[in-house]
Amino acid sequence: MRKRLGIVAGLAAAVTFGATASIAAEKAPAEFYKDNVVTIILGAGPGGGYDLYARTVMKHLVKHIPGKPNYILQFMPGGGGQKAAAYVYNVAPKDGARLAKLSNMLPAFQLLRGNVKYDVSKMNYIGRAASMQYVTMVWHTTGVKSLADAQKAKKPIIFGASGVSQSNYIVPTVMGKLLGLNVKVVAGYPGTAAINKALEQGEVTGRAGAWSSWISRAGRLIDSGQVVAIAQSGLEKSGDIKNGYGKPTPLLLDMAKNDDERAILKLFASDAAVGRNFSVPPGVPKARVKALCRAFDATMADPAFLAEAKKRKLLVEPKTCEWLAKTAAEVVATPKPLVKKARALLGWK
Repeated sequence: MRKRLGIVAGLAAAVTFGATASIAAEKAPAEFYKDNVVTIILGAGPGGGYDLYARTVMKHLVKHIPGKPNYILQFMPGGGGQKAAAYVYNVAPKDGARLAKLSNMLPAFQLLRGNVKYDVSKMNYIGRAASMQYVTMVWHTTGVKSLADAQKAKKPIIFGASGVSQSNYIVPTVMGKLLGLNVKVVAGYPGTAAINKALEQGEVTGRAGAWSSWISRAGRLIDSGQVVAIAQSGLEKSGDIKNGYGKPTPLLLDMAKNDDERAILKLFASDAAVGRNFSVPPGVPKARVKALCRAFDATMADPAFLAEAKKRKLLVEPKTCEWLAKTAAEVVATPKPLVKKARALLGWK
């Protein structure tokens, strides 16, 4: 009898939950978000760029979301952002109360690594606050002041990297293979700060890093001329970044010698383009997704947000949800033979 009652109770609960979920799904954005709390899930730990961008954006975004909800942050580091991506895609409630600030590497991981538990082309993007344009810098004592200098250098430029799946490893490795640079990449540093320290101590002589990270975390090295920019990696140039001769740094994408190389470089540049992106899981009611997209657009133009971003030395290079969705779809559609070539460049199977 108890077992039967338990089954009946379970069925009743399931029906009640289903009815509640249905009612919630029918609510208009303003009604749903009023007196609600939005949780933003971060694919990294506290204290870094993910944290800083999420806090700054969310502080102003909630003012533009219909209903003006409150927000909290939930940190979910692990697997280079894979843990958070899998949770958001498969487990997180699909009602619009869970936003995500996920890794910009997800599109590349999906193709180059495979066997992932998400599909970036099916995520509901809200918008991008800034690119993560990677700028390759070399230490001033190398005598290298431009990409042309680097291509002629006989002594290898030793790049510090945190891991073989990270952009600070991928960018210099690809530059070495496609552009013929004499490079050596040393992986295993715990993070950007450690690589910067290694630069100053002479352990390494180069680092590829997000421009937003360079100016916010290592601006003094740039201002003092201790590091010199030689190239940018992304789909478009970021800012007015000069090399050691005072000339604009080239975009690696423009260095492609043929269509295949350009397609491969575009795949590797996708992480920079996706950048500091915000999203919600697939399955969220379309009206709420649209409301969040337009709220994000309004935030990116909000004078209060822009003033705070400037104070915190955060780059603001916004893109719409529509642009992000199109970009992710294009990356996923990269032909398999080119993906295979890209893996081979990195030494990945």
